[in-house]
Amino acid sequence: MVLSFIVIACGAGYYFYNKYLAANRWKPILQKELAELVLKTSDSLYHIEYSDFDLNIRSGNATLRDFKMVPDTNVYNKLVALKKAPDKLFILSVKKLSITNIGAREAYKNKILNIDNISIDKPDLTIISKRYDFNKTVKVGKPKTPYAMIKSVFKQLHIDSVSLTNISLNYINKDKGGKQSSLKNVDIGVSDIFIDSLSGDDPKRFYYTKGIDITIRDYNIKTPDSLYQVGLKKLYFSTAEKKIVLDKVAFTPRYNHADFYNKKGSGGDIYNLKFKQIAINGIDLQSIFRDQFLYAETIDLGSPNIGIYSDNSFKGKKTSKIGKDPHQALQNAPLSMNLKRINIKNAKISYSETDAKSGATGVILFTHTNATITNATNDDDAKKLDPYMVASIDTRFMDVAKLHVGFKFNLNAKDGAFNYWGELDNLDGKKLDKLVKPLAMVHVESADIKKLAFNINASNYTGKGHVEFYYKNLKIQLLKKVDGKTELQSQDFVSKLANNLIIDDDNPDKKGFRPGPVDMKREPTVSFFSFLYKGILEGIKPSVGLDKKTEAKLTNTAKGVSSLFGSINEYKATRKQKKAEEKKQKQAKQDSINKAKQKGN
Repeated sequence: MVLSFIVIACGAGYYFYNKYLAANRWKPILQKELAELVLKTSDSLYHIEYSDFDLNIRSGNATLRDFKMVPDTNVYNKLVALKKAPDKLFILSVKKLSITNIGAREAYKNKILNIDNISIDKPDLTIISKRYDFNKTVKVGKPKTPYAMIKSVFKQLHIDSVSLTNISLNYINKDKGGKQSSLKNVDIGVSDIFIDSLSGDDPKRFYYTKGIDITIRDYNIKTPDSLYQVGLKKLYFSTAEKKIVLDKVAFTPRYNHADFYNKKGSGGDIYNLKFKQIAINGIDLQSIFRDQFLYAETIDLGSPNIGIYSDNSFKGKKTSKIGKDPHQALQNAPLSMNLKRINIKNAKISYSETDAKSGATGVILFTHTNATITNATNDDDAKKLDPYMVASIDTRFMDVAKLHVGFKFNLNAKDGAFNYWGELDNLDGKKLDKLVKPLAMVHVESADIKKLAFNINASNYTGKGHVEFYYKNLKIQLLKKVDGKTELQSQDFVSKLANNLIIDDDNPDKKGFRPGPVDMKREPTVSFFSFLYKGILEGIKPSVGLDKKTEAKLTNTAKGVSSLFGSINEYKATRKQKKAEEKKQKQAKQDSINKAKQKGN
């Protein structure tokens, strides 16, 4: 709309300049014609101002300085009273507008306007939005096309290029108390604009152009809940190349963990996401603007650094995670989308969880991660052809062992059904301490893990499958939390019982191989990532000889031993106190005898 006003004003100005070419009277006539043209085009709602408009008939160049297009508030208020006011008002200012090589003769004789270039420096656009109920019931016709806006002056318009530099956009929403949002440091380049009676239907053009390039720099915004900050160094958007490239993207929490949960008022995952680059290729731009539907052939995520944190010890309200797994969140996204393939290159992913019992934080780390995700969609037609989103991931678990993991998400399942499988090879079990020590209160003294394979069918409610755990030389130490102690304390006696009587050193051993069945219920408040590792841990326990019966037995033994040692310690403390009291009494008696002897002497 705004660009159309500028083009019409400049082109019409040149047209009228030729029409009234008397050297000593063209300028006031031109100013009058320009003003009338804008008033007519906007139904008297807008008027224009500028400090100077220079035209050179020989070179075909024009310069407009300090241009402003502002609404007339009196006219606007009358339109409100008549229930004819638009929902949006525009205020535009431009520091300098330069037009190069206008085809004046062709414009005057044949009403065909050709321009080499339009350069617009520092445009500042403010949009004021206020919804009126009367516009909801008004029958809205088709908006005027660019051709409809120029046909009274020209039958054809062609501009080789348009460049807008250092744009500032401001949006004021009066329906939300005048809430403002802004976008600065924007550059726009438009190539080969062609407007006539037929060009609007040209499938090779994007809104009458051969290409639009948009660059946004240093953009930062808070999320609506104010919990996160979103920022990017640069965004590049090209209609000709059908791609969007975002550099140095960050999605980071605005508070530390404790303050974040207090602000949110409930527990859950806290995300810290950083990407070196995100490139979206093969975009169908017409579907985005026409249907609000995002289609892309590929999305490339370069060097992501993904951190996820959860605190199970948080005392506030815990929210249900039912229906919030990744593939379910995709189905509930406000934008319809069909992403054929997502490529993840050299990612670092960490999941940290603070345990309520131990008070310590366990960490799972994946480095050098490369992955592909196919058929990421929430489009009903696409899901009819293929209802599954599939992910294939290769990574280094705890930065030391190769791990391959696969996911198959059922996009139509109401219960959020999905399957995950994987295989890990050759890991020194002591590397697991960062995970099992805080979350299971177990210290791994030794374990030569040869292979860990798993295949689990899961949903919002259950996890069923199996784990195959091949290892040698397994020795563990059981730990406990002791009040007043920051570190977890060892349970030496119970650990010896566990290693000698319950935990099997090897799998397979002389008796054969012990499988690890998984059959567990998912607590509603357990997050997706927490559920994944808990399902695998469920299968590891029977693989090492720790089934539900032996685990209960070991727990009871630990409690019994703890109680026994508590009784022994209590007896020792009582006996020690009694001896001290006896010694004190004996000393008092001796002191009394000594005093009596002294008096007798």
